[in-house]
Amino acid sequence: MSKQSEPGVVSLGDAYFDLGTSRLLTKDGDEIVLRLQSARVLQMLAENCGQLVARDDLVDHVWPNAFVTDDSLTQCIADIRKALGDTNRALVKTLPKRGYLLDGQMSAGAGQQVTEKGDDVLAARLDPRDVLPTIAVFPVQSVTGTGGDALRMFIADEVVSSLGRSKDLNVISRMSTVQFANAEQDKHLLGRDLNADFVVSGHVQTISDKAHIFIEFFDTQSKLVLWSDRFQLSVEQVLENGDWAEHVVSHIRNAIMANEVARVRTLPLENLKLYSVLHGAVGLMHRLSPKEFNEAKALLDYLVEQAPHNPAPLAWLARWHVLKAVQGWAVDIQKEARLAVDCARRSLDIDPDNSLALASLGFVMTNLVHDFDEAYFYYDAALSINPNDATARALRGMLQAFCDKADVGLRDNERALHLTPRDPIRFLYLNLASGTNLSAGNFERAVALAKESLRLNRTHVSTLRTLAAAQEGAGHHQEAQHTVRDLMHLQPGLRVSTWLANSPSRSFDNGKRFADLLKNAGVPG
Repeated sequence: MSKQSEPGVVSLGDAYFDLGTSRLLTKDGDEIVLRLQSARVLQMLAENCGQLVARDDLVDHVWPNAFVTDDSLTQCIADIRKALGDTNRALVKTLPKRGYLLDGQMSAGAGQQVTEKGDDVLAARLDPRDVLPTIAVFPVQSVTGTGGDALRMFIADEVVSSLGRSKDLNVISRMSTVQFANAEQDKHLLGRDLNADFVVSGHVQTISDKAHIFIEFFDTQSKLVLWSDRFQLSVEQVLENGDWAEHVVSHIRNAIMANEVARVRTLPLENLKLYSVLHGAVGLMHRLSPKEFNEAKALLDYLVEQAPHNPAPLAWLARWHVLKAVQGWAVDIQKEARLAVDCARRSLDIDPDNSLALASLGFVMTNLVHDFDEAYFYYDAALSINPNDATARALRGMLQAFCDKADVGLRDNERALHLTPRDPIRFLYLNLASGTNLSAGNFERAVALAKESLRLNRTHVSTLRTLAAAQEGAGHHQEAQHTVRDLMHLQPGLRVSTWLANSPSRSFDNGKRFADLLKNAGVPG
C-alpha cells in the first residue's frame, strides 16, 4: 500500500480529515472527536484514501501485540460512519472478507484553511508581563568538510543557553527547533510558524581542526538581517571557550535592545559523541515505551560514567526515576525517590547554578517526596538563572495548581506553551497546561489542550485522565465516559482511591475535586 507523501485534506461529505494534524473536522473547523481506536482506524484509511486497506493491516496498526476479535474493528468502523453521517456506507466501503476503503476527495495543502480555527484556540494565552520579544535559534547548517550534526547543534545550544538567561526575552525551546536541523525551508517562514519575532541561523564549515562559522540574526516580519558575522575558531575553542557565544549574544541583544547580557557559561560535554548520546537519551525517555525508556537509562548511566564532571546526565537521570514512578512502572516508589534525589543532588554538587539540575530536583520534590516548599525553592532558583527554562516554568505552574493556586500557575503554563511550539514532548506541556486550566475552572480550554496533547501522543494516560475530568467538568458526560473507556484500556488497574493516595494534590481541594470528576466520569472508586 502506498501512502500519501504530502500532508493534505481528505474531503468526506460535510467533514474533512486533515492528514497534517490527524484531526476530523467539520467545514467550520470544529473537531469531531472519535474514540482512540476509531481515530487510528480513520487515520490509516485516510492515509490510503481510495485504496483497499486489509482488515489484518488495520488490526495490526491499531492493536499491535494484542488479541482482538473482528467485533472490535467493526465497532470502530461503525463509530466512523456515525461521525460522518455515512448512513448508506458510501464513504467507508466494506469489501467483504478483504477490508475497507475510504472514498474521499484528496486535496493537497488545504489543511491550513481547515485548522486555522483550532490553532487560534490552542495558541498560548500569555500574561501581559510575558509578551516579550521571542527568538528562535535554528541549528546552523553544515557546509562541506567534517564536523557533522553534533557540532552544528552544539553551536545553536550554546547560543540558546546564553540567550535563555535573559529575563526580557522569550527563547523558543531547542527541542522545538532541532527538528529543522536539515530543513531547506525559508527560515523567515519557519520563524513565523513558531511565533518568533526574530530568528538566528547560519552555517559552519570545518576544515582540519578549524571551524568557520557564519551567524545571522534577522526579523521575521521585515525579513531584514539585523546583524551577521563570520569568524574562525578551532573546534576545541568552540567546545571549551564560550567567548564566541558571548560575542554572538551581545550583538543579538544590541540589535533589539541596548543592554548587555551577563553570561554564565554552561559546562559542555567533553566531546561531541557524548553530546549526541545525551540528545538521544532524552528523546528515548519521553517516548513512553518501556523498552525505549529503559534504553534511555542505559545511555544516561553510560554518560554519567564517561562524563563524571558534567551535571546534565545526572539531572536527566533524576527525571528518569520520577517518570518511572509516575508511569506506574516502579516496584518500589520510595526507592525511586531516593535514587532521584541522589542523582539531582550529585548534579548540583557539580554545578550549583545549573537550571536543569535545579528543575529536576524540584520535579523530584513535587512528585515523589511531596515537599512543596522545597520544590518551589528549586523551581524558583532554576527560573532565576534561566527564565526561559520551559520545563521548570511548566512544572512550577502545575505545582501551583496542585496547591489550589491555579490562577497563579496559569501564567507559567501558558508561557511554557509559547516557548515550546514544536517541542517533540509538547504533549507534556499541553497536558500540564490543560491540568492547570482544569484546576482554574477553565474546562473548555482544558478539553481543547488535552485533545491536542492526545493528538500528539494518543497513549499518554495522564492526559486521558485530565481530558476525562475536564469533559466531566464541562458537562460533556458522554464524551467523558468514552475517554474513560480508552483510559481503562491502557491502565486497567486504575482506581480513584489509589490515584488520590499517590497524587501530590491529595491534601488540597484541587486533588479531591479532580478525584470526584474522575469518579463521576466512570473511573472505578
